[in-house]
Amino acid sequence: MTRQANITVKQMKVIITFFLLGDIMWFLPTTTTAVVQEDAWISAMIGIVIGIGLASLIFLFASKFRGLSLIHINRKVLGKYVGGVFSLFFLYLVFNNASAQVRVIGEFITVQMMTETPMRVIMFFFSAVVMIAVYTGYSVIARAAQVFYLLFVVMFSIFIVLLFPEVTSSNLQPILNHTPGKLFGGALLVIAFPFCQLTTLLMLFPYVENKRGAIKEYLYSTVLSGIAILLVILMSILVLGSYMTANHFYATYTLAKKINIGNFLQRLEVILVISYLTSTFYKCAITLHIVCRGLQQLFGLREYRTLVVPMFLMVFGYAYVLTPNTVVFNSLSPPWAFWEISNVLLQVFVVYSVYWLRTRWRKSPI
Repeated sequence: MTRQANITVKQMKVIITFFLLGDIMWFLPTTTTAVVQEDAWISAMIGIVIGIGLASLIFLFASKFRGLSLIHINRKVLGKYVGGVFSLFFLYLVFNNASAQVRVIGEFITVQMMTETPMRVIMFFFSAVVMIAVYTGYSVIARAAQVFYLLFVVMFSIFIVLLFPEVTSSNLQPILNHTPGKLFGGALLVIAFPFCQLTTLLMLFPYVENKRGAIKEYLYSTVLSGIAILLVILMSILVLGSYMTANHFYATYTLAKKINIGNFLQRLEVILVISYLTSTFYKCAITLHIVCRGLQQLFGLREYRTLVVPMFLMVFGYAYVLTPNTVVFNSLSPPWAFWEISNVLLQVFVVYSVYWLRTRWRKSPI
């Protein structure tokens, strides 16, 4: 089922970057450090290496079923009904992820910046802007993301460079103070949230131009994103220390407040806020667009745009009741991580295993 390509490989690389960095920068340093304290950067390295390997498998899976979205792959390999159940599980997880991103924005803005504004107001307007982007289509979202990509890279680089004077190397000690099992437990969070979520993009790959060697280019952006994740976790520990990083809900925002060059260049946390709002917005827009597209394909609807307004209301309402507060939201990280991993196992490994067995049995492609 070949479709007209509306996204270039370069634009897809930008989307992968925003998808990997997105909302995870708000909570990943805190959740990882809470597990292994000052060894969080080691867990991050382990998780990033495994995550890059997992990303490679996801990209190879997409190339194996070129021109097909995950909904069509499930239906082709597993049949109409079993494939439909797998697809519903996938879309439900993606919908939850999108709602969580809206909730993260609402909580951060109301806790750190606009404390007198009700959270539901922030979430309503953020959801509305995201759904406007969803209505315009994936090609418009991809082109807009490409425009803002350079700004994001520059602001992120400035943020990291300006933190170097605040570094305290002793914050990393003692090194390797945890068992391998504990280190791998911290690595699971890094594997699950940025890298396992790449299965969502299996709905978008059919719309990308067919270019030889595209997988290498996707992996290039994946590696760079992994380095950025490692830098944020490492700088959080070096500047704040493991205790402050693990016990502060928005450790990276506190980190940005530490920037002070000669008592002149300071209060630059706006750089971080703009960068993260940009990446979270595009990740949320792509995620919700995929939910609408997935429902259209699953139920055979003519136009996905008829789902935009109902989806806007569902996301706004569900994000508001998703969790009572930030403490409970952060406590959901471990079980949510296993949910993300189970989604990869079902949607990639199980589906491909069934495809391989059926192909081997029939002696010809399905």
